[in-house]
Amino acid sequence: MRSIICSLLLFMVLAAVPQDAISHNYVLCVGLDTYPKKVDRYLVKPLRVSANDAKVMKKVFAANGFRTSILTDSAATLDAVLRAMKYRFFTAKSDDMVVFYFSGHGTEDGLLCYDHVLENDAIVSVLKQCKAKTKMIIVDACYSGIMRCDTVWQKAFTDEDVIFFLSSRNEETSLETGYSNSLFTMYLERGLRGGADANKDSDITPKELFDFVHDGVMNDRLFKGHQHPVMWGRFNGDRPIINWQKKNNKTNNKNNHDTTDN
Repeated sequence: MRSIICSLLLFMVLAAVPQDAISHNYVLCVGLDTYPKKVDRYLVKPLRVSANDAKVMKKVFAANGFRTSILTDSAATLDAVLRAMKYRFFTAKSDDMVVFYFSGHGTEDGLLCYDHVLENDAIVSVLKQCKAKTKMIIVDACYSGIMRCDTVWQKAFTDEDVIFFLSSRNEETSLETGYSNSLFTMYLERGLRGGADANKDSDITPKELFDFVHDGVMNDRLFKGHQHPVMWGRFNGDRPIINWQKKNNKTNNKNNHDTTDN
């Protein structure tokens, strides 16, 4: 009887809370290994672990309560990616958080979807129509640091927390490895699963995440100094972006190295 009463009371409390007052977090993960030989004006070679990067990140965010979507390989056309971004991000309210994660080929124009380039302007357009004040763009691709130099980004967001976490500097390639994930995403996963929780409070802040991933990538025993992750934007570096749950986040470190440019 007591459990029934408690359940009824909990239901009444939740029912009394306006749905707009309940915050949610959304993430869209995109990863491509398989490409046509040519995408727009770019000749493209296949990758090996980018699709799995997206799958792993989906699991990490889902384990921490995010509402997730994923597109990989031939399903990740430009139209499909934009539609998925709008579906997820246009649902978000002001107190929500949205994350766009991409692993695949990068160019000076943007990110390579299966059939066309996802240009920076298109990403900005979607994000500007999203009501969430906290937005995070995570890109694991060659030359991804170029995105921070784009004046479109710099002028687009003035009153929101917008975080760009990019796998490499403007002129750098981003590495795949013998692991099941690329170098940047491997340390990103470890960080979000609790490795970046420097003060052991279960909350992971942008500063903690950057410090952990940057240190890991820069000091990796086989790829030391090759790649420099970049974090840029207008945001509070000490504001939590994820509250990791130990029981749902078991890190698997049983992998080996190998080298392939991403």
